[in-house]
Amino acid sequence: MRRRLITYDQATTSTHQHQQPCSDCPWHRESLPGWLGSLTPDQWIRDVHGEVLILCHAVIGPECAGAAIYRANVGKRPRDPKRLMLPPDRATVFATPLEFRQHHEDNRDQTLQSRISLPEPE
Repeated sequence: MRRRLITYDQATTSTHQHQQPCSDCPWHRESLPGWLGSLTPDQWIRDVHGEVLILCHAVIGPECAGAAIYRANVGKRPRDPKRLMLPPDRATVFATPLEFRQHHEDNRDQTLQSRISLPEPE
């Protein structure tokens, strides 16, 4: 089972740039709806369509592979040639801003706790 609900405090350090989204990358189609940190879906969309450097929240050091793949999916090429660029993958990563927004907003009235299974206290 993939590790979920990783916060930046729990991130590991690496000098290796991964090529696939991390276990709970907001850009991954299997991500938990609403698991976006302190940003709204619209703020994420604004940043990924702009020139903002988006770092991975689960691995300290590399850029967000999910954001790089999403950019390729929508035809966004960063101006900075040093920015991570990966090939498109519409099966794994959202292919449109609408898909991303719908995934992360459809259950906005539910709390995060109601969407995940937590063990019952003993």
